[in-house]
Amino acid sequence: MPNLLNNRSLRILVLCNKMPFPPTDGGSIAMLNMLTGLSDAGNNVDVLAMQTPKHHFQINQLPQHLTSNIQWSGVAVNTDIKPIRLVANLLFSREPYNAVRFYSHEFDNALVAKLKHKQYDIVQLEGLYLSSYIDTIRRHSLALIALRAHNVEWQIWHQLYLSEPNKIKKLYKKVLANRVKRLEFKTLQNVDLLVPITETDAIKLPFANKEKVHVSPTGIVQRNFSLPRQPQNLQSFFYIGALDWEPNQQAILWFLQNVWQKFKLQNPKWTFVIAGRNAPTDFENQLKLFDVDYQGEVKDAQQFVDEQNVMVVPLLSGSGMRIKIVEAMSRSKCVITTPIGAEGIKAENGKHLFICKTADDMLSQMNAIVADNKCVGKMASEAYSFALNHYCNSNIIAELNKFYQQWV
Repeated sequence: MPNLLNNRSLRILVLCNKMPFPPTDGGSIAMLNMLTGLSDAGNNVDVLAMQTPKHHFQINQLPQHLTSNIQWSGVAVNTDIKPIRLVANLLFSREPYNAVRFYSHEFDNALVAKLKHKQYDIVQLEGLYLSSYIDTIRRHSLALIALRAHNVEWQIWHQLYLSEPNKIKKLYKKVLANRVKRLEFKTLQNVDLLVPITETDAIKLPFANKEKVHVSPTGIVQRNFSLPRQPQNLQSFFYIGALDWEPNQQAILWFLQNVWQKFKLQNPKWTFVIAGRNAPTDFENQLKLFDVDYQGEVKDAQQFVDEQNVMVVPLLSGSGMRIKIVEAMSRSKCVITTPIGAEGIKAENGKHLFICKTADDMLSQMNAIVADNKCVGKMASEAYSFALNHYCNSNIIAELNKFYQQWV
């Protein structure tokens, strides 16, 4: 039974598979807002983060408001894909290469040092691929282990396998999806608490003790909300997100091929602006085949969003919650997305955002916006109110804190 009497400051160690700063992609935003929320709630929060090649940020350069109450440690971990190791893993292992890339002896040693130095109440794993360190935590700590499930990982790879046209890649993704599923289900048996981001994911993840499951969506920090304002680029649709994530690449190329080319012929003055970090060279070369404004990584993501008009998130595969959608709504943006993109966000189609099931639906909706741009302003106001009522970070973290207090 939960302990309802305990109501003290918790000692929480959060393990991150990348530095969550700067918050330029959904995963980073999810981690950073969680960390600041737990700290603001009065908890003693330590962070042990991997300094990966793609997400490397010096801790001594973090802004003061993140270091005054949160203790940060970083370990350099090379998570780059190495073809020889990938093939060896495929042939001689049953573990998914996704997870293997995130195991590091140096990180494990740093974790042991943390656990020996301080007694924690909770060790929170930010995602499945930190499950390799569960045995180390058990050996050196009595803390409860909480898995924060950003997605149902195996489902993402299963969707990518189903949509992959290349036969060799399709076979590999099928193997990978099965391995990730096996790891995910095994991990659920070895953690104490489950914190999925959406109710949909909570249902799909077979965790034995439902009392120890708490759905905690990613919240938006109060200061990042913005009332509707006139965008600088009125005749624009835009996309912003991590461009090294395959579902995002797949979504953009599908949109360009099936929607944007037709729309652009009918509306030559409108632009599609794409921003995001870590785009592979071959993906950038594919974008050059289309009439788009590709900006790569932008210095200020919020400023970029504010300057554009309508966000498009054409996801065809994925799980969890599209944090960039909620963030855009909190900035008073009209959003067009797919059922996969809207999954986990309790927004009403046609009121808070537009959900399009097919390419033709999306094209029709975009043409309707061109014909009557006033609907964008109305949608922007509704989106802002919805985000404020449902995704205020302090309220979400307060509920999570109660959940943790119950079981410590």
